[in-house]
Amino acid sequence: GLWGVVNNAGISTFGEVEFASLDNYKKVAEVNLWGTVRVTKAFLPLIRRAKGRVVNITSMLGRMVSPSRSCYCISKFGVAAFSDCLRQEMYRWGVRVILIEPSNFVAA
Repeated sequence: GLWGVVNNAGISTFGEVEFASLDNYKKVAEVNLWGTVRVTKAFLPLIRRAKGRVVNITSMLGRMVSPSRSCYCISKFGVAAFSDCLRQEMYRWGVRVILIEPSNFVAA
């Protein structure tokens, strides 16, 4: 079986709300949020049988917003909410759901 899965996919874009296109919002959410949901759902039956772990990597920007990062913040807040719901649902099955929220990283 499968004991654990780590969801770490993430892309970002910059732009103020007024100027960010809906396509940018959709693209970021498709990877960051819906990718996490799809992978988790695909493997959850195996993880539940093994009483395993789901580890989701989000960001502090999912809890504390930053100007010009709304696409990213929204998607990571969604992953945090998804993780919190999943944690409560999986408790009775002995499956742990862990949320890791690293700080902001800027490439030098």
